[in-house]
Amino acid sequence: MPKKGERKLTRCYVDESVQSKDGFVITAFVLTNGFFNRQVARVLESEGLVPGKDEFKSSHRMDDNPTMRTVRQRILALAGEKTRVSVFIGPYDRRTIGKHSLQALQSTLIRNGVPPYHLNVYFDQDIFPSVREATRLHKIFHFLRSARIYPKEDSRLNPGIQVADCIAHSFGQIVKEELTGKRKMIDIGGPDTGYSKGTEASLGWHLLMTLRHSLMTRPMVYNGERYSIAPDPLILDPVADDPVNYGQNPILLGWGVQVAPEAGANLRLCVERALGKIWLGCIH
Repeated sequence: MPKKGERKLTRCYVDESVQSKDGFVITAFVLTNGFFNRQVARVLESEGLVPGKDEFKSSHRMDDNPTMRTVRQRILALAGEKTRVSVFIGPYDRRTIGKHSLQALQSTLIRNGVPPYHLNVYFDQDIFPSVREATRLHKIFHFLRSARIYPKEDSRLNPGIQVADCIAHSFGQIVKEELTGKRKMIDIGGPDTGYSKGTEASLGWHLLMTLRHSLMTRPMVYNGERYSIAPDPLILDPVADDPVNYGQNPILLGWGVQVAPEAGANLRLCVERALGKIWLGCIH
């Protein structure tokens, strides 16, 4: 559901990150409002890039490109403040990414109480093989028929897709670390970080903590107030349950994180370990 005080969710940007070596794909859904593209463009401009011509791509080498590292961090911070995010994880099959993306979008909207009316959905140009095929598939998802989809978008001209690319790639790193046991360690210390210089953490952990407040989680009902049944909220006993305990560690799996039914047991187990719940308390 929308964050308190934020504008209505009217835009959804979609891109995927294929982890071909490890046999899975992540599709990211970034829900926000109509001002988001301008905000992304300002991030690009602040680092000397030209919106419409230049773009952030997660496939760029980061280790020898400080500009792209800075843009990545600022894009993730913007997503953490201005968006609601859900990701879909499944085995990689290029032929089914489009259909699975629509299925996951439908589940995301239903499980998080986001109506499809007035929602414009912008897919990166590589997700569907053609506009015609996207239109055909869209028609079989009755719940999504009131949403407008744009299946072949250029991420240079629609920069919100660059954010979806960044988020999909970030979750690819998170899941890959859990799947392989190999963690890339980075320095997270320094001024204004809460950590002393030289403090190390895994890149996956750092990415997840940057995005944690944007991720869709299972909603909670605290005091018996009326609620929508579609998101299946967790009902707390106002006498016996402490809402702080639940609020600081909400459930991600099924709301902000979905796993394809076709996923193998090992991939599913790794996703559950890494992304079953999210910690929203202090991390310093």
